[in-house]
Order: sequence, then C-alpha cells, then structure tokens
Amino acid sequence: MLDILDIQAGLAMTATAKWYGDRAKAAAREGGAEGVKDAAEIVFDASQRAVPEATGALKRSGKITRGKDGLEADITYGEGLPDNRAVIVHEKLEIHHPKGSAKYLENAMTESARRVEDVIAEAVRRKLR
Repeated sequence: MLDILDIQAGLAMTATAKWYGDRAKAAAREGGAEGVKDAAEIVFDASQRAVPEATGALKRSGKITRGKDGLEADITYGEGLPDNRAVIVHEKLEIHHPKGSAKYLENAMTESARRVEDVIAEAVRRKLR
C-alpha cells in the first residue's frame, strides 16, 4: 500500500510517498485467508459431486478443516468409517461405481487448480485496494 502524501509546488516539485508495509502485509494475509476458504469450498463442492455414493456415508464424511491462521485448509473424507474405506474407494481404479468415481478428491483438486489460484489472487487483490 502506497500513499502519495504531499505534492508541493514552488521553485521545485516534490512528491512524498510512504509505504505502509505492515498494513499491506495484514491485508494480504486477510485476503489470503478469505481466498483459501473460498478455494477450499470450490474443491470440496467438486469432490462432493464426484464421490461415490453407494450408501452415502462416504459423501457425508467429507469436511473442510481450516488452519488456525486461515491460510491452509484440509479436505478430508472417511473419518469414522471402517477399514480405510475413503482411501480404498479413492485409490482402486478397477472398482466400478454406479454414481461417482475413484480419485474423487484428487481429480477435484486437479480440475479446480486454475480457478483456485484465481480465487485466492482476487481475494488478496481486493484487500490490497
């Protein structure tokens, strides 16, 4: 964040600029946290559309957990389900699923990557204005 504080005219022109580094850093962190939240929701929604739904338990187990500072988010599936079900369903490509598919989280991440970058960048830009 840069402010032009003063322009004085006389025999010479003088412009004074001041950099507000602490405010810029705080704004970037705040924007980053908002962007990470929004980006995690994009990936989570995409994974929810792809997760196999034999009983619905795997889909219901999906959740987003944000880090303390908001600059990271984890998307998890399978908590509370038996025998590593989320991992098995995610990794076994040979298993046919009538609705949904293997790699439901990995594919959601890959397919959303560009949008995730754009969402985070825009959130930071908004805060820096």
